[in-house]
Amino acid sequence: MPAKAILRPEVDSFYSFYKVAVGEEHCRGLACYAARSLNPEAWRRAVAQQPPTYCLGKCYAGPSSTLTGGAPHVEVRSRKAIVLRHVVDGPVKSLQQYLQLGGMRGLGRALSMPQAEVVEEVKRSQLRGRGGAYFPTGLKWESAMRQAAPAKYVVVNGDEGDAGAYVDRFLMEWDPYLVIEGALIAAYAIDAGKVYFYIRREYPGAVAAVKRAVQELREAGYIGSKASRGPNVELEVHVGKGSYVVGEETAMINAIMGRRPEPTPRPPYPTERGLFGMPTVVNNVETLSSVPWIIENGGDAYAELGFSRSRGTKVLSLSSTFSRPGLYEVEFGVSLREVVYDMGGGVRFGKLKFLVVGGPLAGPVLPSELDVKLGVEELRAIGASLGHGNVIAFSDDTSMLEALHEIVHFASFESCGKCFPCRLGTARADEILEEALSRGYLTPAEADELKSIATAMRAASLCGHGQATGDAILSFLAKGADEMVRG
Repeated sequence: MPAKAILRPEVDSFYSFYKVAVGEEHCRGLACYAARSLNPEAWRRAVAQQPPTYCLGKCYAGPSSTLTGGAPHVEVRSRKAIVLRHVVDGPVKSLQQYLQLGGMRGLGRALSMPQAEVVEEVKRSQLRGRGGAYFPTGLKWESAMRQAAPAKYVVVNGDEGDAGAYVDRFLMEWDPYLVIEGALIAAYAIDAGKVYFYIRREYPGAVAAVKRAVQELREAGYIGSKASRGPNVELEVHVGKGSYVVGEETAMINAIMGRRPEPTPRPPYPTERGLFGMPTVVNNVETLSSVPWIIENGGDAYAELGFSRSRGTKVLSLSSTFSRPGLYEVEFGVSLREVVYDMGGGVRFGKLKFLVVGGPLAGPVLPSELDVKLGVEELRAIGASLGHGNVIAFSDDTSMLEALHEIVHFASFESCGKCFPCRLGTARADEILEEALSRGYLTPAEADELKSIATAMRAASLCGHGQATGDAILSFLAKGADEMVRG
C-alpha cells in the first residue's frame, strides 16, 4: 500500500477551508440565491462571509445556514423504488435495520457470479453515471476490469457540490449502507482491493454516518482483509477542505494522493491510470446506490424503466423556491412541467421566470420549454443540463442578467486556475457582468465579448468547470438577449 502523502502548504492553500474555521456558515449557493427574498438577512450574511460556503446541502430550506435544521420531503414517483426505496420512510439507523430491509442481497448475488458477469449485468442496465457526465457505468467498470495491474481502486465521489442538489448528502446520511454495498459490488467486479470514500466537508452528518456504517460493516464481516461476507476490500474515508473542482474525478484522485487537486488531461483515463497510477473507477453516490438493485433484480429490469437513451430512475432535488421542495425519484421521460407543477406545486412567490436544472453551471429552462422530457440528450438539446438533478426555480424577482452574474461569479471563485481559458475567462466574464449590472443591461459589444470568451472556454478548458461555464453563458445569452442586451 502506498505511503500516506504529507500535505504541503502549496497543496493545502488550494482549499477554501484548509485552515479556516467558520463557526456559523451561511450558504451562498445558487439555490439559496434564488430564495434570497425569503430571508434577506440570511442572504446578506452569506454574501458577507469570507470565504464563502457554496452549498450546505440544505437547498430545500434555503437560504440556509449550518443552524438550519429539518429534513426534506422524500417521495417516489417512479414505478419502481430504487435509490430512495429505504429512506422514503426515514433514515436507516443501523446495519441490522438495513439487513431487515433486504440490504446486502445484491452483494450476495454479485459474489456468486463471475466478475465479468457482474459487469455485463451493469452494462445491460444501461446505467449512466449520475455525477453529471452520464458516461455508461458498465463500460467504465469493464475498462478497469480488463486492466492488468498489481492494484486497483474504487473511489466513491461524495463531493456533490452542485448547488441545489442534495440527494447524495441524504443517501450518505440516511442510507450509507446502500452506497457502500454498491461500492463493494464495484470493487468485486473490477478486482479492487480498496475503496476510498471522499465526502465534502460541508456534510458533517454524512461523514459521521459513513464512518459509523463502515465500522458496523467491518465488525459484521463485510469489509476488511478477513471479511467473511464480502470481498477482501478495505475502505477509507477522506473529508474535503472546500473546493468545487475537487468533484471532478481526476482532481479528486489528486486530492486523495495529497497532491494539489487540479484536474489532469485525459487520456489516460482513471480506469487505465488513476489513483497511485493504478486502474481506478470513480462513481458518484447516486450511481452506486442503483447498483445493488440492478444486481439483485437484473439489468434488463432496470433498463425497462426510463426512456430514450436515459434508462432507470433519477432523483430530483427541488429547491426551496418550490411550494413542495424535496427529493423525488422519477423515471426518465417525465416532463419538466409535471416536475414543476405536479410535484413541486409551482413557485412559492411571484411567477416562474425560469429554471436552472443541473446547475450551478447550467443554462436556463424557460416556461415555454417545460414540456421537454427529462433526459440527458433532451435537456442538452435546449441548451440546458441534467447534472445531479437539481431543479432550482427562479421567480420574477430575479433577472436573467442577475442570475448569470451569480453563476459566473461562483465559477470565477471556484476556478482552480490551472488552464488559461477558465482562469482568465471566468474572471473577465465576471468583470463584464459586474459592470453590466451597475447599469442594468449588457451593451452589444459586451455581449459579443462574452460570447467570444464562452466559446473559447467551452472548446479549450481542461475540465467540465470551464466548459460548463461557457455553455451556461452562451445559453443565457441565446435565450435572454431581448432582456439582457440593449443598444
